[in-house]
Amino acid sequence: MPVLVVAVVFVGILCGIDLLLTLAVIRRLREHTLRLADMPPTRPDLVRPGTPLGDFKVTAEDGSTVSREAFTSPTVVGVFSTDCSSCHERLPEFTAFVETARPQQVLALVTGQASDAAEFTAAMGAAVTVVVEPLGGPFGRALQVSQFPSFYLIGDDAVIVAAESTPGRLPVTERA
Repeated sequence: MPVLVVAVVFVGILCGIDLLLTLAVIRRLREHTLRLADMPPTRPDLVRPGTPLGDFKVTAEDGSTVSREAFTSPTVVGVFSTDCSSCHERLPEFTAFVETARPQQVLALVTGQASDAAEFTAAMGAAVTVVVEPLGGPFGRALQVSQFPSFYLIGDDAVIVAAESTPGRLPVTERA
């Protein structure tokens, strides 16, 4: 009988130590989660700020011409792909950002077939000039697009001011 009591006490102490270690691991995981949340996202595939746009000339869905010379005021550009699930998820975020931040000019580049881009064009409304072109088209090459979705702030001198993977991180000032 005394052996049984010693065994039960030993198992109880062992379980208590295991519980303490588990709680310590959980606390450390929470600390690391907070640290990771505070870290800025890495953007290795996005073009660096200060990069000038390449030359291009395309026709938007509304019939207007968009070229390098069209950047006469700060412009927000959203880049989407019709076959990208993240692009469909970020579309409402982009339209809400445009309505809230009210940038001077807003362009959207949608890569893919024109028939597949109708959802994007309809969701963005009249406030956004939409350009639809195949992957690797002239506007996409000028922006040096390498990931979808991407969001850019382009200055009035056609130089990229900021490139982000989320529209809310763009440093946009409201129009007057």
